[in-house]
Amino acid sequence: MIDLTVRTIRTAGLVGFLALSLLGARQSFGQVGDLEVRAEFSLTVELPEIRNDTKNLLSQIDQHLQQKNWQDAIDTLGRLIGSHGDELIARGSDQVDLGSQYTYYVDLKSYLQRRIAEYSRQTPEFLEVYRQRIDPLAQTVLDEAKASRDPAQLATAIDDYFLSSYTDDALLYLGDLLLEQARFNEARTAWERISPRFRTPNDPSGVLLAMPGQPMWVAVDGIDWKKHRNYIRQCLEDNASSSPLATIPNSNIDPAAVWARLCLASWLEGAEDRAQSELELLKQLYPDGHGYLGGRETNFAQFLSRLVDTSHGTLPGRHEKDWPTFAGAYSRNGHGKLTRPAGTYQPNWSVAIDRQVLSRPAGSGVTNGQAAEPEATPLISETEKELNSTFPIVHDGVVVVADEQRVRAFELESGLAAFPTSGRAFDKTDLEYGAFYSPGRRVDVDFESRRRGNLLSAMTIKFLHALGVPRFTQSSDGDMLVARLGITAIGVPMFQAQFQDPADMVIFDMSKQGKLIARIPPVTELSLPWSFEGTAIIDGNRLYCGMTKSGVRDESAVACFDWTTSQMLWRKSLSITQPYGSGLVQEADYGHRSYNLLTLKDGVLYYNTNHGVIAALDAERGDTLWLTRYPRLPLVPTPRLELAHGLVQRNINPCVVTQGLVISMPLDCDRVFALDAATGQLVWQTVPSGIEPMHILGATDEDVLVSGKQLFWIQLHSGKIRAEFPQVARDPRDSGFGRGTIVGDQVYWPTHDTVYRLGSRLDENAQVVTAGEPVDLAQYGEEGGNVLVSDEFMIIASPSRMTVYSPTSSDVLPKREADDPSN
Repeated sequence: MIDLTVRTIRTAGLVGFLALSLLGARQSFGQVGDLEVRAEFSLTVELPEIRNDTKNLLSQIDQHLQQKNWQDAIDTLGRLIGSHGDELIARGSDQVDLGSQYTYYVDLKSYLQRRIAEYSRQTPEFLEVYRQRIDPLAQTVLDEAKASRDPAQLATAIDDYFLSSYTDDALLYLGDLLLEQARFNEARTAWERISPRFRTPNDPSGVLLAMPGQPMWVAVDGIDWKKHRNYIRQCLEDNASSSPLATIPNSNIDPAAVWARLCLASWLEGAEDRAQSELELLKQLYPDGHGYLGGRETNFAQFLSRLVDTSHGTLPGRHEKDWPTFAGAYSRNGHGKLTRPAGTYQPNWSVAIDRQVLSRPAGSGVTNGQAAEPEATPLISETEKELNSTFPIVHDGVVVVADEQRVRAFELESGLAAFPTSGRAFDKTDLEYGAFYSPGRRVDVDFESRRRGNLLSAMTIKFLHALGVPRFTQSSDGDMLVARLGITAIGVPMFQAQFQDPADMVIFDMSKQGKLIARIPPVTELSLPWSFEGTAIIDGNRLYCGMTKSGVRDESAVACFDWTTSQMLWRKSLSITQPYGSGLVQEADYGHRSYNLLTLKDGVLYYNTNHGVIAALDAERGDTLWLTRYPRLPLVPTPRLELAHGLVQRNINPCVVTQGLVISMPLDCDRVFALDAATGQLVWQTVPSGIEPMHILGATDEDVLVSGKQLFWIQLHSGKIRAEFPQVARDPRDSGFGRGTIVGDQVYWPTHDTVYRLGSRLDENAQVVTAGEPVDLAQYGEEGGNVLVSDEFMIIASPSRMTVYSPTSSDVLPKREADDPSN
């Protein structure tokens, strides 16, 4: 049994306050040094930090402020933001254990907003001069933006005139607009920018339960209000600089109105603990606060008490009948829904899928002319010859799977091909069965003639050696489906690259029997050698995707395309690092396979680069909202390709965003950790090497469910590991095998021979609850794999085939009180 008490670390250090000087960041982006010895993998991460000319302008602003030449300071500030606003600057760090450090960056514009806001609090006469200059135009622009009811337009106006006299009211209104659209994280951030008092203040007496700058509800959750009410009130009133957000210097907005909105947003999101904590703060500090809420003039505390205490909020789209993308939602926290209880399951239909194996260079199993026993590759939840590479999605009663060459669709109930196909593919063991797009089938000459025609491209797919486990995903929005098709190896040696093109994003219209609508390549003649890293998010007419520019160093970026025109709208470069393929194998040069997926939540893109950096970007404009460098795990190069695959096995691990947290487990990090969604600051982490995670299945309002060889329940807001299943090491076939899924109040967790059905919530004693009879796959000659549930069906994509199971009865185990999500 593993000791659960030592595997979580809460942040223990303050994020250092920003120095009054605007200097101190170093220039590094694009400066590529000589590679070290091939066997030494470099953990260096280079960022687009501020340049020397930027530092000179910052120094000029400092001088103008010190000399009270405020007009000159304002002019220089405008020039700096206009020409250098997207450069990054470090704003603090957390030293958490044995030298492990998280470092936080924002773009220069956000940094300057926060810096000038702090200066304005200390020097009100500067703020008066500044507002005299910008207020007349700011009022007009902000009023027009509010009248448009377009959050993007209003957010841009707020950024342009952040220190105006009217911005706090605009932020309140922006949060209301975002709340109407169920964009909870963005709404909370807008309201918290109204004043620093909505984040945890400095606490010299050590009363509060969170560090300065963290969300206030955590700091007072479980506090003794009777004893500490007056102290907390005074701390909040005195709070001027602990918020990591850029906040208004002297807002006149009623704090009770903001706390009421924060509580309402928590309730609507289904974050009941947070709602209760914020409601108690409202009752204790502003019992008489009143205003317009819920369509009428009301006492905030009384109205919200009736709401929170008598009913449960709902999280829109949390339980979906369809499964439109990896992890069920672009927040990567989708939950399946059972239309009727299932006593157990039996196979309904099955089709073959393309079996994947790990790359082995030619001759790797031969020594002196004799066949040698191949060395085993240590993998979690799969083996080198049984890879769980396929992740189906479900769209309107149709199951869709893809590989590097084809996309296939089947009717969920019958297993028949969903769309007409030509040729001989009527055998369900044929990989062409159900294919509505594959080489030689449904090819549009206009699309192909732009850049194809290399006959060796298709031939080299199976023979191209690259580091990493193959993964295949798709995404859908409405009737549009996107898949990444083609060779997924990145940064392959030049002699191989000339025989293959990087994978494209291919868009299909599912309402027109999978008609090919668009094909977007990652490169043009002017942009070589960019590659897509994983399947894009499709949202309306936009595609969002991670990209890599290969070279001596790999450049990681996020890009946005208009798929209707194939035009790239923006691309934001984030970091430069050493590619895995050229650093982790000593014997030769290899490319690597990357399947990084973006997360989209409330208008913000979150990207786990798996190269030392996690970033949040505005989805509309591509602006960097924050970037966090996490402690990277030293990766020891191995002498052979087949032994290195395990180092990058966890290569499909997007961030999970829920309740204001960004949960992540990068492949180059030996811990699971949570960041503040608004700021990128560390909230908690598990103890380094405490668990071996492979998948984040999702989160309830209490726990994050993480799986590998075992299934773990990690407390959502503290990082404490509360339970594991199974507790005792068993036969390897009883270890996790594939990706499970959360289904209502249950979690389906697969092993090689069984799918366990457990309660997604623990009981009152923090014990794992059995929610249904385990599904014995071995009795049907089937095996585990990647599981999802849609409608009443359970779908398992094993290494060699996809099987759809139907429920055999509605007799389920008696429901225990601890299983009830209302408890």
